[in-house]
Amino acid sequence: MAGIRVKNGPNQGQSRAIGERPVSIGRDEGCDFPLQDKGASRRHAEVFRIGDMYFIRDLESKNGTFVNDTRIGEEMLRDGDRIQIGGTVFVFEPKYGENGETDLKFFEDDLEGYNALRLEDLTSVNVGLGDAYSEQHLRAIYRLYRLAAGEDSEDGLVKKTLGFAAESLRANGAYLFGKNQRDGSIVSLGSHVPEGARSGQISRTIIRRVLQDKRALLITDAMHDDRFSSNESVMRHHIHTVICAPVATGDGIECVLYLAGDDASISFNEQELELTAAMADQIGLSLANISSRILRREHLFSAVSLILKVADVNRPGLHAVNTRLAGYARSIGLAMRFEAELLERLQFAAMLHNYSDMVAPGGTSPGEARVGLTVELLAREKFLPQILGIIENQEERFDGSGPKGLRGEEIPLAARVFHVALGLENELGGKAGLPGRLAGALAALSGHLSRRYDRNVLKAAQEAEKSGTLSLPLDEQWRQRRSSRLRALLNAD
Repeated sequence: MAGIRVKNGPNQGQSRAIGERPVSIGRDEGCDFPLQDKGASRRHAEVFRIGDMYFIRDLESKNGTFVNDTRIGEEMLRDGDRIQIGGTVFVFEPKYGENGETDLKFFEDDLEGYNALRLEDLTSVNVGLGDAYSEQHLRAIYRLYRLAAGEDSEDGLVKKTLGFAAESLRANGAYLFGKNQRDGSIVSLGSHVPEGARSGQISRTIIRRVLQDKRALLITDAMHDDRFSSNESVMRHHIHTVICAPVATGDGIECVLYLAGDDASISFNEQELELTAAMADQIGLSLANISSRILRREHLFSAVSLILKVADVNRPGLHAVNTRLAGYARSIGLAMRFEAELLERLQFAAMLHNYSDMVAPGGTSPGEARVGLTVELLAREKFLPQILGIIENQEERFDGSGPKGLRGEEIPLAARVFHVALGLENELGGKAGLPGRLAGALAALSGHLSRRYDRNVLKAAQEAEKSGTLSLPLDEQWRQRRSSRLRALLNAD
């Protein structure tokens, strides 16, 4: 089920699922999603569903409805689309409420009805290297490390690691909570509730205690202990056992890993407190590593963009053409599910495929000569050597009629993607790739399918066009790549 969530504005943090009936939005209290926003009309807009697609329609509002900064009358919504109504910004989430996250119920408690144990208190229960617990936990940490090492996005890491934590400790639910940097509120950054389990009550008190003390904590109630069985809060909230551990990311983000054992058959112990603390440390290190890699790519992207802008002084229009070409290539690579590293190589190859024209004092070189000189210059300067394999094969043809005679899959896949991107740019004649034009250009490329282009790559380009990513400018693709639910919710952008 899809839904909308308020990212910024007076109603920040509120959300609503989109079912079979349209959801009206506006200042009127009778709206399905009433806003405390003076910039919104009484009945401003509505979000509705047709089959598997979701749309937003402006209801002749005074100030208009905007999707990704463009004023609309009616627009289809896609994952991550930003909807602005007055001063309120929504985010469209096609997988709203996945794993029961939106059903979380928080409560405040004084913890007096619980036995609390900090990680620092475990001096007498540490296990030896030969202990079965140690071996089991060492294997679990290694598996978590391998799992995290293969992930390149913060949101993807959170999803994978929470699933692993819930499985490893047989928890009813694994959650990542953080503190919003602007108002100090507790926000959910991800959750995993195993199939058949229920997402139970969540104690804000425990979360805040761990955020404040920065210490892992094991909380157990005593439902069957006469000393605690009459405690009202324990009975009311059905909390049996909780482990909560701080997640240190090293960049100011404050998070906790929260494991809930709401089932009476689950009872976390001291060894599992140690394991959870180690998992939280690994998650923090992995989040910091992903953040570092993203920052490195941003710096490299800025450097290559600067090269294009400088070259644009002598070759007017070069910056626009090459960034547009890189946008086409990147969106096709995304449709083909390229990993981040290959996407990066493809994008930079497209931006620098005619590098010799940028630095040569004379005019534009013929195609084959330009390719050779570009490869030579980039190799000499040792600048992005990993993109040379794409650039040096940019003149090849799928039927083997290129200068090297490479045929079909002998041509590197990234170079075949570049061929389609370059064909699109040529077919459009230097005009911006608006959705209608892109569809026509792809149809035209299909006529050269057997000679020039890989059928699977062209199919991916068509999928990218239908999803709307092919028309996204390169800067917007990078903005989406940088954004994550974790940073958006914590206001850490």
